Amino acid sequence: MARIGVIGTGYVGLVSAVGMAALGHEVVGMDKDENKIRKLKRGELPFYEEGLDRYLREAMEKGNLRFTLDTAEAVRGARYIFIAVNTPMDDDGSADLSQLLSASRSIARALDDFAILIVRSTAPVGSLDAMVQVMRQEGKERGKDYELAYNPEFLREGTGIYDFLNPSRVVVGADDPEIAREVMSLYEGINAPKLTTTIKNAQIIKYASNAFLAARVSFINEIASICEALGGDVWDVAEGVGLDPRIGRQYLRPGPGYGGPCLPKDLLALIRMSEEHGHFPHFLEAVHLRNESQKRRIVWKVKEALGGVFTGRTVGVLGLTFKPNTDDVRNSVSIPLLTRMRKQGARIKAYDPMGRESAMTVFGDAIEIYDDPYEALRDVDVVLILTAWKEFSDLDWGRIRESVRNPYVVDSVGIFRRDVPKGWKVWVVGRGETEG
Repeated sequence: MARIGVIGTGYVGLVSAVGMAALGHEVVGMDKDENKIRKLKRGELPFYEEGLDRYLREAMEKGNLRFTLDTAEAVRGARYIFIAVNTPMDDDGSADLSQLLSASRSIARALDDFAILIVRSTAPVGSLDAMVQVMRQEGKERGKDYELAYNPEFLREGTGIYDFLNPSRVVVGADDPEIAREVMSLYEGINAPKLTTTIKNAQIIKYASNAFLAARVSFINEIASICEALGGDVWDVAEGVGLDPRIGRQYLRPGPGYGGPCLPKDLLALIRMSEEHGHFPHFLEAVHLRNESQKRRIVWKVKEALGGVFTGRTVGVLGLTFKPNTDDVRNSVSIPLLTRMRKQGARIKAYDPMGRESAMTVFGDAIEIYDDPYEALRDVDVVLILTAWKEFSDLDWGRIRESVRNPYVVDSVGIFRRDVPKGWKVWVVGRGETEG
């Protein structure tokens, strides 16, 4: 059993801390957010993640997991220190490394014995070299006081702890093969393909994986538009394409475009990283531009349903999170779409099963967010579905029809790809307009 410190208890850090504790390691999670640490010490999650609360409580009851506000306490006695702080997108699309470098500085000041620093944050090539410079400024030398490794995460929000314990693969990068093998030994209880490589390769693997997923989303949205133009049905087309084992079904679901905390950020960071080293990734730029085009297309469909004008009209929105089964609104496509409609004069009334609190932080009073879907859709001129929550298809659409001004749905996620509710006109992405 290893002693592990985890710096940062956001989504990746907390899932990693709980996952490592579930594997039998002794883990101390650290964060500067007092409210978050207070909740975790009570065994409460600071965000929703299915199944994680049970693993959290079990690890704490066994004494394998505890939390602190103090970096020195998390680092003390730990041979392995995971760094899982946020690396948000800067204004130009590049990664903001300020939190990563700040964490490195704090670790250097607290380090009193040799440790392996394992970066879990998505960080561009060259970022670990910057960490070395920061550590040196604090009197710590690589190879003598510490070593570095990169261990990218492949966690999906909503199934994070499952993905940690049942991963598609485990990748560890280190410039010293012995360090890579030692870090990989922490995952001894995990049954999955395992790859040790260099730090740079491990970093590129992470970015390339998310860029490929983004490309699949943009591809199927392009096919959706082609299907509408030719009178086809993208949902059947996607099913047929996905049956090819060389292609598979994942990420072949048309929608309003990809969003969330990873795909947009990582694709743009890879583009900027490439440009800074003299390569201009035109294919990746096309993926990004196609995604932006899809967002504009959904806004245009709503505007068309309103007779070409937003001013004085009310849009009822179902779904604000970037995907179902999470409360995360960060970088959701709902943000640019609803902001654009509001700026053109639309009133926005919205409902989300789990994302209300997060959405209120993001939108403030720019839109009206309701606890009840029926109240959110009362007296609206069009209904826009932005997230594929299953409960939306189970609503009483007959009741909703009696309370709206115009029974028209812009279904950007395919909730009604099979059955259109009676008395409604529905535009379904990749299929076009149908009547119930």
